[in-house]
Amino acid sequence: MLFNEQAFLFYFLPICLSGFWILRSKLRCANISYFWCLLCSFFFYGFHGWYHLPLLTCSILTNYFLGVIIEKKKDSRLCLLIMWLGIAVNLGVLGVFKYADFFLGVVKAEFFFGLALPLAISFFTFQQVAYLVDLRRGEISSPSLLSYAFFISFFPQLIAGPIVRCQQLIPQIKEKATLGLRREDFWCGLCLFAMGLFKKTYFADGVRPLAEGIFDAAHEGTILSFTEAWIGGLSFGMQIYFDFSAYSDMAIGLGLLFGLSLPVNFNSPYKATSLIDFWRRWHITLSEFLRDYLYKPLGGNRSGVSRGIINVLLVMALGGLWHGAAWTFVVWGVFHGILIGFNHLLRATGNKVPSPKSRFLAWPSRLTVFLVVTISWIYFRCQDLPTAWEMISSMIGMNGFDLPRSFGLDANLSYVRFEGLLPNRITELHLVPVLGFLILFVWFAPNSFNLLNYNSDESKRTQPSLLVVFICGILLFFGIKASFEQITHEFIYFRF
Repeated sequence: MLFNEQAFLFYFLPICLSGFWILRSKLRCANISYFWCLLCSFFFYGFHGWYHLPLLTCSILTNYFLGVIIEKKKDSRLCLLIMWLGIAVNLGVLGVFKYADFFLGVVKAEFFFGLALPLAISFFTFQQVAYLVDLRRGEISSPSLLSYAFFISFFPQLIAGPIVRCQQLIPQIKEKATLGLRREDFWCGLCLFAMGLFKKTYFADGVRPLAEGIFDAAHEGTILSFTEAWIGGLSFGMQIYFDFSAYSDMAIGLGLLFGLSLPVNFNSPYKATSLIDFWRRWHITLSEFLRDYLYKPLGGNRSGVSRGIINVLLVMALGGLWHGAAWTFVVWGVFHGILIGFNHLLRATGNKVPSPKSRFLAWPSRLTVFLVVTISWIYFRCQDLPTAWEMISSMIGMNGFDLPRSFGLDANLSYVRFEGLLPNRITELHLVPVLGFLILFVWFAPNSFNLLNYNSDESKRTQPSLLVVFICGILLFFGIKASFEQITHEFIYFRF
């Protein structure tokens, strides 16, 4: 079920939220209210694929009971063995469903499993791996089965994150069981949801045809012009930016409607001034997971810069593979790993460029990161490596340059053609100005959290002003209106 479709907006959310509020605030039945929300979350998960509900259920039960054993057998070899068994089971299930056919293709096997990828398996697998490791480290204690099942399956974060850790959600469930729902949380949540819905409907889905037309043509073998390739890369960069930004806003907003604060997962990444800064802003919870449960256990940079760079490359390659079972994702991850490693090398050799002391001086770094990330999105979006390389070749001028016909010369030049900037006629021209607007928007407009003056610390959170609430009401109206007028498209991260 999509956050932007009518079934969710008019049926699921009102019923789920009303039931939760009645049980929690009116009847004072905290545990029953969470049980009600758990049932709703399972319905949400199974709405488009009931056959995967048993997998989610078995995964929750298996990890919960492994966690109980780990807590009882702390500081023993059995505890360590159970933890590794749990990690192996989780990653094994993920591997079979998501990567088995990919690796069988690599070894040129004659058979394939052909299994349908269960929704959100990458997300709830990582959450449960983190849970077992944190339990073994003694950082958390085993919650009740109801709390654990709710923590894993809570529908706002189930499908595409944020990757929530036990210590971020379980204490809130215990602490707020006897408290009423705060007005500040409700209005912040509603405003975030409204802004996310508008961004998804009008920004992400609005620029989608521009990206699809160019990438589909490239996949069919069309050699793109320099301008077409850059429009394609920039349009997908805007599409995935607003798509993931919208989902992140909506997820946190929905959590607040239920009185729960989910971690911020997106913070204006195109304003980053380095690749390291970019990954502190883009899919923040995934970056933190890879850092805490893979990079640091591998040794981080404690054994020297060279070992640290190797670890970064390995982590980013696996991070790329986490997004999808394809070589394009691996190359995308390695591309980012190389650049992050280079950044670490500059720091270690003392050649780090000083941090800009003004916004104006930050722009060269910001533009460089933006262009590099845009090029990397080509590997993320393309269906195969040859298509990605052809697009990048066009972007860097290796396939020549196409200039306006009015510039035409009689000279026969190998790399310069005078057939127009968009010679293949595959570009949705009316969307090009929209693309320019979106680029300016991500660079200069405040993000959702800035507009709301949102504070992740609940004690410091304030209610949005009447003007902000009014504007968000208008955005919500148009977002809902669009659900009646056009086909709703899934969020890009639903595929992972």
